[in-house]
Amino acid sequence: MLITGCSIAAFAQPKDFKTEIYIGAKGGITFSKVRFYPNVIESFEQGKTGGIMFRLISEPHIGFQVEVNYTQKGWKEDSIGYSRQLNYISVPVMTHVNIGKKAFRFTLNLGPEIAYMFSEEEKFSYPPATSTEDPAYRTYIGKPTDTQLDFLFTVGIGMEYHLKHGGAFSLEGRAYYSLPNLFDPDKYPYKVTQSNGAQVTFAYLFQFKRKNKASK
Repeated sequence: MLITGCSIAAFAQPKDFKTEIYIGAKGGITFSKVRFYPNVIESFEQGKTGGIMFRLISEPHIGFQVEVNYTQKGWKEDSIGYSRQLNYISVPVMTHVNIGKKAFRFTLNLGPEIAYMFSEEEKFSYPPATSTEDPAYRTYIGKPTDTQLDFLFTVGIGMEYHLKHGGAFSLEGRAYYSLPNLFDPDKYPYKVTQSNGAQVTFAYLFQFKRKNKASK
């Protein structure tokens, strides 16, 4: 569907297209879990995210977007009073697609992302279980994760309002899925420990350069 949409946009190019270049800043909240197998009963860990972004739209409705973000991820186990917060610096490199010519645009951003975990923190509501016979016992409690480098696939859908002077306000919802396991399956009884979640962000983009691109 994306390829079809891109083809339609290419054939429908206007005679005088203006290349659009933006820089911006964003901030918002994250909701994350970890997919454990065997299953662990958990709920979403809420965190924060924020960063800077660069966008180049070199063809009608199509371009690319690169970001550098600080993102909090993790998971929460309410039944045992345990949560872990993972702090990342992430760089998504995404294809950008937009629909709309006037003030309002709908946007689609999707592509790969690489992230580096620079710190993590465990939080306890109750004393952690130390006996293997305790139902609240977890083999990973008190031990660091095994994977600091993360590779993800990210997709976001949003809407933007473009101002007359060239800037824009953006609201986006984004989902992501990590490929590496947080814990080594050879060391722990979990075959899968992959992060996944969503985030909602608000951004302001400043359009700092325009130039005409004449069609052939």
